[in-house]
Amino acid sequence: METETDRKLTMQSREQDIYNNCKVLDITGTLLFRAGTRRLEWYLSRNLAHRIDANTIQLNFVNKGSGRQNEPFYLQEMQNMCTVCGSSTNLTMHHVVPHQYRKYMDDKIKSRSSHDLLPVCTLCHDKYERHAVLFKQHLSHCFSAPLEGVGWIERKDIGKGMRAASTLMSPSLDKIPKQRIDQLRAIVNEVVVQNTDLFSADSQALISQYQFGVGVWAEHSVLKELMSMDVRIRGPGFCTHGEIIVDVVGHHRTNSLMCDQCKEIAVAGVPALVASWRRHFVEHAGPAYLPNHWSVEYICEQN
Repeated sequence: METETDRKLTMQSREQDIYNNCKVLDITGTLLFRAGTRRLEWYLSRNLAHRIDANTIQLNFVNKGSGRQNEPFYLQEMQNMCTVCGSSTNLTMHHVVPHQYRKYMDDKIKSRSSHDLLPVCTLCHDKYERHAVLFKQHLSHCFSAPLEGVGWIERKDIGKGMRAASTLMSPSLDKIPKQRIDQLRAIVNEVVVQNTDLFSADSQALISQYQFGVGVWAEHSVLKELMSMDVRIRGPGFCTHGEIIVDVVGHHRTNSLMCDQCKEIAVAGVPALVASWRRHFVEHAGPAYLPNHWSVEYICEQN
């Protein structure tokens, strides 16, 4: 069976620069933060700021808070080059802490996500992601959090109908005994009638023309739609891999399956999970061009 590490991982590069390095100043002229051109246009279009130069705007109002004034990482000019090899071409934006985990973290942590978004070229990104997949598999084991999630519902009748429909659509159908064909047709009829609401409006219109579904097997469009249905669907209690891990770490729960590293993460909490992914990136990607002030131990939450 092909695994995720066997499949070729291809990253789509960005056509435009990742960093625009535009400046947003407060009403006194102090640099609040850097942003992209779209954010500058957002302020300008609402008359909330005026333009100082092509890459700088100044707010027309007294802002609440100090922006990023106390965080030098966010005030510096960022380089549009791969943080691993230094290449300036074929760049992608790499989520050091995968989105599948960060999306379940507190807003105070997610609001600092830019620290963990780094430019990486497609070649380096592809190489590192293979290591990242292995780390996810390790976390999956230690935290009893399957990569596919938990809480799936198996629709055995749909699976049975799919197999029957596939056989009826087979080019070698003429080699199957008539008795078996009749059985397959009956299976399709029954599954279609019992699950009519799962079909498209067009298919439902066709199905309605057959009393008790008898003969519906002759409609190839219905068979094709049945063959494309999902045998497994997410149940009401479904939880993703990332959701499980963030919940366990957030509540500092441990179990007997955890290695020492994962126990330390669970005991220390979500900031330790964030740091573990940063450390993994540093150790396995070997970035030689990290931005100034970027750190594995960068504080996740700021007041």
